[in-house]
Amino acid sequence: MAVDLLNAWILKLSTSLRALPAVLRLATITGAGVASVAVPNAQAQSPEVREYQIKAAFIYNFIKFVDWPRDALPEGSETINICVLRDDPFADALESIKGKTVKSRRVAVRRIEPGRDLETCQVVFIGSSEGKRLPRVIESLQGLNVLTVGEMDRFVELGGIINFFVQNNRVRFEINVNSAERAGLKLSSQLLSLAKVVRQ
Repeated sequence: MAVDLLNAWILKLSTSLRALPAVLRLATITGAGVASVAVPNAQAQSPEVREYQIKAAFIYNFIKFVDWPRDALPEGSETINICVLRDDPFADALESIKGKTVKSRRVAVRRIEPGRDLETCQVVFIGSSEGKRLPRVIESLQGLNVLTVGEMDRFVELGGIINFFVQNNRVRFEINVNSAERAGLKLSSQLLSLAKVVRQ
C-alpha cells in the first residue's frame, strides 16, 4: 500500500507540476526499503536543476505525512512556510510547488537568514553550502516545531530530521525519528516505511 501511495505521489506531481520533466519516472522500492526516484536525464536542464525539482516534489509530499502541534500550525493559518537559508538556489526549485495546497493551506517559500524568523517556518531546508555551520543551525532550531530537511553527509547524525542522498542516480531519503520526536513532530508510518530510518 505504501508503494502504491508513493507511486501516486510521483505520478500526480509529474503530470501537474510543469517544472518537473516529463521523463520523471515512478518511485521504486529497493531491497533495503528506501524510497527513491530516478534523476531524469533531460538535456534542457542541468543535473542539479533536475535533482532539485525532484527534491521539491518530495518535500511537498513529506508535508502531507507530517503532523505539527497545533501551536506550530494553528487552525485558520493560511500558509505552510518552507524556509530556505540565505540565497540557496534550491528556493528556485521550490517555486514549482509555491501556492499549491496541502493540509488546506497554501505553500509559501521564504528566504531567511540563519537564526532569524525561524519560528515562522514549518519546514527549513538546509543546503550543502551550510555544511560548516550545520551544528549551529540545528542548535538554533532547538525547541521549535520545525521539519528540517537537508542534503549532506551526517545531516541526520547531527540532528537533522530528513536528509536526501543520491545513490545509483536515484534520489533517496533517510529520517532521524528521534530528531522528529524532539521537534514535536509526528511522522506517518507510511512515510517511515519508505525511508532509511535512523535512531539517535
